Amino acid sequence: MIDTLLVHGVVITMDGERRILEDGAVAVQDGRILEVGDTENLVGKYEAKRVIDCKHHCVLPGLIDVHGHGGHSLFKTIAMDNISFWMPIMTRTYKHFVTDDFWYYEGKLNALERLKAGITTGACVLGSMPRSDDPVFALNHARAYAETGIREIVCTGPCNPPWPHPFSRWVDGKQVTQEVTYEKVLAGAEAVIEALNHANGDRIRAFITPFVIVTSINPSAPTPTDQLYGLTDHDRYQAKRIREIARKYNTRIHSDAFGGMIHLAAQDKENALLGPDVHLQHCRGISFDEARILAETGTNVSSAPGFGQVLARTPITELMEMGATVAISTDGTAPAASFDMFQAMRKTQMVHQAALKDYYYLPPGKLLEMVTIDAARCVGWDDELGSLEAGKKADIITVNMRQPHLAPEYMYVHRLVHQAVAGDVSHVLVDGELLMDERRVLTVDEEQVLEEANGMAQETIERAGLRKYMQPTKYMWGSVRAYVDEKRFDPDAL
Repeated sequence: MIDTLLVHGVVITMDGERRILEDGAVAVQDGRILEVGDTENLVGKYEAKRVIDCKHHCVLPGLIDVHGHGGHSLFKTIAMDNISFWMPIMTRTYKHFVTDDFWYYEGKLNALERLKAGITTGACVLGSMPRSDDPVFALNHARAYAETGIREIVCTGPCNPPWPHPFSRWVDGKQVTQEVTYEKVLAGAEAVIEALNHANGDRIRAFITPFVIVTSINPSAPTPTDQLYGLTDHDRYQAKRIREIARKYNTRIHSDAFGGMIHLAAQDKENALLGPDVHLQHCRGISFDEARILAETGTNVSSAPGFGQVLARTPITELMEMGATVAISTDGTAPAASFDMFQAMRKTQMVHQAALKDYYYLPPGKLLEMVTIDAARCVGWDDELGSLEAGKKADIITVNMRQPHLAPEYMYVHRLVHQAVAGDVSHVLVDGELLMDERRVLTVDEEQVLEEANGMAQETIERAGLRKYMQPTKYMWGSVRAYVDEKRFDPDAL
């Protein structure tokens, strides 16, 4: 007798042939997919302890969000009106005003939102820039994910210079600030990787994550060509140390990159943070030469849709045409994103169709690949995740198609990509364990998670003085363009 049999669903396998079985079934045993086939055949072949009737549901591999942030789920929409200062506001908050417990309660909400959105694997950079001066933050976040049941890729490592760098811990309600060396944050990141990589039955993995691959230029936007003066000593030292840590623990490298960084990184022939074991988020504003470097080195790329794509686009269509692996990420959830991968697919399509002035770019099948099998390849997990095939881990979701906005039931991939939303996900299994059954979460008390998260958010907002960044401006109502007339942020506060 096998563990689970999902029957009578439209099974979208995402396998090598991209099979779609209109009355399909998936057999699960010992956390892995035993067989995928027609319902009639599998029902006659297997008796199961649990049978899930997927009539009027699409059955597909769990969605994979290859880049998001730990911490952001408690700060949604804060400082949106002060977007020019959003990064320093949030970086200051993460470095000085969050408690150790913050990472656990935020992790519970973070994981719960992803679970209910059908995301079975999610990457989390801890903070707006990664924070690794102490491993407790990552350990607490991973504990929250483990209790919720979905997979987490914990991404932590050094932020940008100068060094030493001030960080605060809260002890018995009091702020204790210390100057932390670069070597200490590397040691903290190593401790996280040693403790968490392949932990919780391999539902947790840990990647070494410098904030950006080149620290000496603009970390959040493309740098003009005439400001690319070459790699600094710290750039070269960081690349060397990150490479050493990745080799020592046999883990992967995750980081951000923007235009100019890839050109500079490639100058370090020995330790460049490029290659098949590297995943770079954003890559906005890169040149054609840089896109070629990414494709030729096999560097994996992900991109999130947003206004930044209007200012400097990630050339995802060109990268894919050159053979690079590109995934869609949410970069969620602050200041204004969500963990809804269905919306992320649609937004990505619209951004690039508009930029290229061509309606036919990014067909729905490609978009679905970019959040399943391509995303799994992007993070080096495609041997076990990203498709419904015998031998792979049983990370499976169902989407309820018996709803007005998803009816009638045909052209299923089109319907999922163009009309579905996160709330349409009905069942979620990870390693064959049923985590959500018809929208009811089985692993955690959802109401308690929401209550605790709300309380921690309010405490942190008061501690960090964030309330002023939550007040609407006088232009919120009745105006077609917003202004912020008062000075809310003082750079000297950093």
